Amino acid sequence: MAAVWTAAFVAPRAETGRDNQRDERSFDQTIGAHARELFGEGRQTFRFDTFADKHFCGDALKLHQAIEGARFGGVGAGLSPAAALGAGLKVDSTALPPSLVDAVLHGAVDLNDPANTLALLRLNAVIGVVPIGSTAIGGLQSVGVTCALCHSTVDDSVAPGIGRRRDGWPNRDLNVGAIIAMAPDLSAVAALLQVDQPTVRAVANSWGPGRFDAELFLD
Repeated sequence: MAAVWTAAFVAPRAETGRDNQRDERSFDQTIGAHARELFGEGRQTFRFDTFADKHFCGDALKLHQAIEGARFGGVGAGLSPAAALGAGLKVDSTALPPSLVDAVLHGAVDLNDPANTLALLRLNAVIGVVPIGSTAIGGLQSVGVTCALCHSTVDDSVAPGIGRRRDGWPNRDLNVGAIIAMAPDLSAVAALLQVDQPTVRAVANSWGPGRFDAELFLD
């Protein structure tokens, strides 16, 4: 009788142990899935969320007008891919169609045409720069920047400044001052500092790559 009772009570304990193991695995899987979901959401925010700064970059500075140029409703010659790369902006090759990557490798893309900068923006390939809307003649309604502008770079696997993105790596080539100086309207900054716009441009252009004076924008 003792043997029977022992068997009766031991078996349920073994089954309960297996159930607990299954519950723990299920719990770990749930936690892991949730962590991956949060990581993905954070990466999306880091790469593409402008936090509504289009009101500053677009509405105030009108930076999109300098990018598109007069041909597409903006001002000036526009920003060519070559000029964008020269200012330290980076292009994510994984956002490009394979045929376009091949064309870049073979020198078949005109890097001096601002129209190609607009095309790259619409592919979300210019790291940290987000186009807002479009106009009837192919221009932009506004533009915003994200965390990735300063805090991502590329591995230059396609060409200098063009390659697979490396999030979290500082973009030491980025010439923030030169980009600011491109803006057609710096009146908001000039009024805040009580100087004229040429002075703001001169100061911004003096920074050089990898430097940013936060006091200029009260960052």
